[in-house]
Amino acid sequence: MLHQHLEEAVRVLELRRYRRILASGRLPFAFAAGILLLAGLMIPFLFGDQGVMAGRYPITTFRGWPAGVLLTTCALGAGLGGYLRVQQLWHQERRQQGFQSWLLSGLSPARTGLTTILMASVLGLALVAVPTAIGLVLALFGGLAWWQWLLYLVLYPVCALFGSALGTLTFFSSFQLTPKLLFYPVVIALGLAVGLLWLRIETVEGGWRKGWEEHPGRITRSLALATPVPVLFGSAAPKWWDTFGARSLGLRLPVAPAALLYAGCLLLAAMYIGFAGVRGYMALAADPDRADAKPRAPTDDPGQEFYWQGFRNPILTRDVRTRLRSKDTAEFIFFASIAVAAGAFVPLLMTASDLSDPLQTASAARQVFFWLTMTLVALAALVGPSLTADSITQERATGALELLVATPMRPRQILAGKLAGAVAVLMLLISPSLPLFGLCYLFHGASGPQVLGVFSLLLATLVLAALVGVTQSSINQKGGSAKFWAYAVTCGLVAVPGGPCWIAVAIAAPDAGMRKMLVTNGIGVTALIAVIAAFVLVLFWGNACEQLEYSEY
Repeated sequence: MLHQHLEEAVRVLELRRYRRILASGRLPFAFAAGILLLAGLMIPFLFGDQGVMAGRYPITTFRGWPAGVLLTTCALGAGLGGYLRVQQLWHQERRQQGFQSWLLSGLSPARTGLTTILMASVLGLALVAVPTAIGLVLALFGGLAWWQWLLYLVLYPVCALFGSALGTLTFFSSFQLTPKLLFYPVVIALGLAVGLLWLRIETVEGGWRKGWEEHPGRITRSLALATPVPVLFGSAAPKWWDTFGARSLGLRLPVAPAALLYAGCLLLAAMYIGFAGVRGYMALAADPDRADAKPRAPTDDPGQEFYWQGFRNPILTRDVRTRLRSKDTAEFIFFASIAVAAGAFVPLLMTASDLSDPLQTASAARQVFFWLTMTLVALAALVGPSLTADSITQERATGALELLVATPMRPRQILAGKLAGAVAVLMLLISPSLPLFGLCYLFHGASGPQVLGVFSLLLATLVLAALVGVTQSSINQKGGSAKFWAYAVTCGLVAVPGGPCWIAVAIAAPDAGMRKMLVTNGIGVTALIAVIAAFVLVLFWGNACEQLEYSEY
């Protein structure tokens, strides 16, 4: 029945594109790796003891939790895949003037819009096939019943369909092709649902008679219940749903009817959003010029992703592209990953015999968190100057600096592009530590504010090292001198008492008494060092801009 309402030409074309995309293997592999990484991050930050969706007991006490986390992430990934594919499709047809071809061929706009939404949902489901298979293997060991498998069989396509419909609506609303009146029911329904959930939780827990500081937590829980995550995870761990969802709402509502009810609501929302998106395409069919389509040379493979146009600052765009293709960057990331692994696992191996005790496990996690933090701060101080101290000297040696200065860009824009490009690449050094920090949080080795404080400190240290390296590269004519002064200044600012190393110990030290003592006695010193560092960096920046504007090349 549904097959009769699809445009066969669009369906066949999309199937051919999907075969090329899936046969290449790059996109499915990257998507599967992202799903597995995201599943690891969801455990501590959503389901941990202090997470948004923390139940009455730790997540590991519920049967089927590994399969639940992975299958939940896969369902969300299917929706994300459908959203990205339908967005790429519409943008691709707009650039290649495919809308005109579709309209001239006599294709029905309503059926074409419906076909693109459904086909994008199919690709979203295909992209999560590999991690879903892993999740099903975990489900076999977790002892999931047949009705739990049936719930995921219902929830998966609905999530993918909702993502595809949302992507279509987003595209056509960006060109003001969808009437604004169609947005109001969605916003009102979502706000009403969250508000009713919040009022119900407040009533069940007697929140009106308690302190106001507890209301934000209940609002967060109501927002969480409005997402598909609770019913998706609860389908694999029904007892968790009883402690988080049913108990919060004060209802004897098992996870099976709750999941089916949510799937029905999500399907209705997807149908309405898809209808609004198709209305936008029908408006475009009536007036194709409203999309402001620009001619573009056809590509050999229409299934490939469109080329990234870059940032507004061309220096930043070029630096990001060239550095990501550089062999030095790959080597730095490889050795940084080894250093991060050593800083994390050496303390763990030293206490491996005591990990059967939860208190000893938490103590080991605190040691891992401390040494991992200190390793990353040291890496930021050592790698930052090495990657940035030759950013201007290389341009000067190849003669390209004269061309850069001759462009309409100001010296500060050139330096800002170099700085932002270096920071963007240096942030890759932090990425291998994300799952390790998540495990430290999960095993009570660090609190949420500590993790956020460490990442803020690492970002500030990276910016400090990159700024010193870029400015010294502009001030000094030779690369050797630039690297010497970049390392000298960076190490001096990082290692001085009250600097980033001092702050790292104050945040991540295993002993709470030491942290309190360092914070109490080091606030004034840290403020003084921050003022001195800001003065030095401003001085370097002004000198670097002056060298670019007035020096002879």
